[in-house]
Amino acid sequence: MCACHPTRRGLLGLTLGAGAGLLPMPAWAKEVAALAITCIDYRLVDDTVRFFHTRQLFRDYDQVSLAGAALAGVSPKFPSSNAAFWDHVGIARQLHNIRKLIVVDHRDCGAYKVAFGADFQGEGAAETTQHRTVMEQVRAKLAELHPDLSYEAYLMAVDGQAERLI
Repeated sequence: MCACHPTRRGLLGLTLGAGAGLLPMPAWAKEVAALAITCIDYRLVDDTVRFFHTRQLFRDYDQVSLAGAALAGVSPKFPSSNAAFWDHVGIARQLHNIRKLIVVDHRDCGAYKVAFGADFQGEGAAETTQHRTVMEQVRAKLAELHPDLSYEAYLMAVDGQAERLI
C-alpha cells in the first residue's frame, strides 16, 4: 500500500492520539515538574535548554514556545496566543500533572516591539520594568485560573544570562 493511503492501524492511532488530551492522566504517564513557556526567538534556543538543565529540570519539563513568552498569555494584541498559552497550561496539567509554570522572556524581543509599538521601553531598567509588568499580569491570571500552580518568571539577555524577576 502506498504512503498516500493510511492503513486502518494508522487511522486508529490518529484517532486515539487525537482523543488522548480529553482523557484523565493514565497511571503510566510521567509527571513533570513544570511547563516552560519561552519565546520563539531562534537566537536563544540553545541558551534556554541550558537554562532549564542548570535548574535541574533535565527531562522534567514540558516546553512551549510562543512569541513574547509571558506577553503571549496576556497581550490584547495577540488573542490567539493568549488562548494557546492558557490551553497549554491546562493540557500540561492534565497530561503531566505539572506543579509549576516557568516563563522565560528575553531582552530585545520583537513581540514586545510589535505589541507596545512606540511604548516599547528599549533597553535597561525600563525594559526590565516592562517585562516585569507583563509577568505580573500572567501571575494574576495564573492565580485566577490555576491557583495551585507555582510561578517563576525570568528575563534572559541575548547572551543567555537570565535573571529571575518573579
